[in-house]
Amino acid sequence: MYRIVLIDDEPWSAAVLKESIDWKELGFYIDRLYTNPMEALRAICADPPDVVITDISMPVLDGLELIRKAQFDGCTSRFVILSAHRNFDYAKAALRLDVVDYYLKPIHPGEITTLFSSIKATLDEEHHLSPGETLPAGRFEEILAYIDANLHQHLTLQSISDTFFLNRTYICALFKKHLDVTFSQYLTSARLEKAKFYLSHTNLKQLEIAEKVGFKDEFYFSKVFKKAENMSPGVYRKLAASRWEKPGS
Repeated sequence: MYRIVLIDDEPWSAAVLKESIDWKELGFYIDRLYTNPMEALRAICADPPDVVITDISMPVLDGLELIRKAQFDGCTSRFVILSAHRNFDYAKAALRLDVVDYYLKPIHPGEITTLFSSIKATLDEEHHLSPGETLPAGRFEEILAYIDANLHQHLTLQSISDTFFLNRTYICALFKKHLDVTFSQYLTSARLEKAKFYLSHTNLKQLEIAEKVGFKDEFYFSKVFKKAENMSPGVYRKLAASRWEKPGS
């Protein structure tokens, strides 16, 4: 059974979706339901479900931004958007985020059944890899090199999968096998290491550094940096500068 998380600030809307579909018959179950998008973001990043169904228009954090932040943190979930807004710009933004599909409320149960039958088939294929499947020598190093060279880009597990023609589950297994970290942990660590280089060796502003290593939000960059290094980027830069000062200067 595959896990689904529902995110909708209108509890009645999520409840209707939960109760109107025979999820067990489709091979899924509703694991959690969130009305607070910030709480939902923390949860799905800490423990990614197989599928996230989210509304777009929500207070504090809209659905599209939630998906962006979750993917940036390495959340490997597939995302489905259900929205009451017939907005073409929303749909285009969703496509850029590799959202599985975008549906307008109220959605017909038959559409959900068709969509999740397709998602289940894909998940089944990913989770039943051939026992003898191996990666050619040097291929994993190519993946790491590609990530390190493209930190400024919007990197997700899906984009890596598409680039190297490997399924997502297999890529996750490779990171655990070779580095004993998740894809998300490696990506964040690589971005922070590059950020520390820029802080120590350049005069670039923090916003410029954030953008160069893939953080589009300076505040979020500072938050992630401080959590990892126990100091702000600014303090790190000052300490790095003091180490390079000559004695007596």
